[in-house]
Amino acid sequence: MKKNKTLDCFLLLITFLLVGIGIMATFSASTCYGSLYKNNPYFLLKRQLMWVGIGLLLFWLAFKFNYQKYQKLSKGLPFLIMLLLLSVFIPGIGKEIRGVHRWIYLGGIQIQPTEIIKIILVIYLASSLVRKKKKIKSFINGFLPYFIVIGIIFILIAIEPDLGTAIIVGGVAFALLYAGGVRVFHLFYGIILSIVPICFFILSADYRKNRIIGFLFPGKDPHGISFQPLHLKISLGSGGLWGLGPGQGKEKLFYLPAPYTDSIFAVIGEELGFIGTTLIVILFSLLAWRCLKIVKKAPDEFGKLLAMGLTLSICFQAIINMGVSTVLLPTTGTTLPFVSYGGSSLLISLISVGILLNISKKLNNKVKETTENGRSRSKS
Repeated sequence: MKKNKTLDCFLLLITFLLVGIGIMATFSASTCYGSLYKNNPYFLLKRQLMWVGIGLLLFWLAFKFNYQKYQKLSKGLPFLIMLLLLSVFIPGIGKEIRGVHRWIYLGGIQIQPTEIIKIILVIYLASSLVRKKKKIKSFINGFLPYFIVIGIIFILIAIEPDLGTAIIVGGVAFALLYAGGVRVFHLFYGIILSIVPICFFILSADYRKNRIIGFLFPGKDPHGISFQPLHLKISLGSGGLWGLGPGQGKEKLFYLPAPYTDSIFAVIGEELGFIGTTLIVILFSLLAWRCLKIVKKAPDEFGKLLAMGLTLSICFQAIINMGVSTVLLPTTGTTLPFVSYGGSSLLISLISVGILLNISKKLNNKVKETTENGRSRSKS
C-alpha cells in the first residue's frame, strides 16, 4: 500500500542542490574580492553560510505555518509594501550606495525591501483575487484598482533605481491577474500603458541606454558600453564543454560585473563549462515542474494563486539572470535565486519554497483524510 507523503522531497532536494552549488560558486567568485578589500578570501563565503543558516530556519517556519492564515493578514499588505519601498529613502534607515537606494538597515542587518515585497505582493494579490472573484471581470471595480497599486509599486522600485526588479514584479503581478480571471483585453491595455513608463525610465538614464546599445551592437565599443556583454560571452565561451575547473576562472577577476551576484551563472559556465550551466538549467526546470504540480493540485483557489505567484517569481528571475549572462537579454542587476550571493534574495527564495511545501503538505493531508474517510464508509 502506497503511503501518502507530507513533504515533496524531490522539490526539497532540488532546492538544497541549488543552494549547495551557490555556496561553492560564491566562494570561487568572491575570493579575489575578499582578499583585496577585506583581507580575507573567505569573507563572503562566511556571510553566505550565515544567510543559509538563517534561511533554513525561516524555510522551516514557513513550511510549518498554515498558508491559509495569510489570507487574514492580507488586507493591510499594500500599505506595508509602500512603507517598505519608501523606507529606503528615509535617512538613518535607508542607505545610499553609489547613488542607489535599495537597502535598509535594521539592527545592523542590511535588507533589500524589494525582495521582501515579492512575497508580500503575491500574498496580497492571491487573497484579493479570491475575495473579489465576482468583480474581477469589471474594468473599474476589477482591473483598474490592481493596475493603480501595481503601477505605484513599479514606480517606487524603478526610482531606487531597480528597473529589472520592477519589471519582474510587474510581470508576476500581471500573470497572477490573468490567472485570477482578469479579462485578457484589460491586461493588454495595461501592458500597452506600461510601455510608456518603461521607455521613460530607460531613456532617462544614460547607463540604461548604453546597456541597450551595448546589447544590440556588442562590437561597437568593446572597452566601453559593450564591455559587460563581451566579457560575459568570453566567460561562457572559455569554459567549453567541461570548464576550466573550480576556482580557475579568469573573467571573475574584475572583468565580469558583480561576479558573485549578477554574473555568477557566467562564472559557473567558465569553471564548470557547458555541463555545469546545463545542470543549473535542468535543476530550475525541475523546480518549475514540481512547483507547477503544486499549483495544479492545490486544495483551494488561494493556495493555487499563491503557489503560482511564488513559482513565477522564482522562475522569472532565474530566466532573466541566465538570459543576461548568456547575452540573450540586456544587462540588468538581477540575481540568480538560491545561487547568487546575497541574504535578502536567498532568504526570500527559501521562504517561498517553504510556503510551496506547506501547500503541498496540505494537499497530501487532504488526500490522506479523504482516503481514510472512504475506508471508514466502506467498512460501515
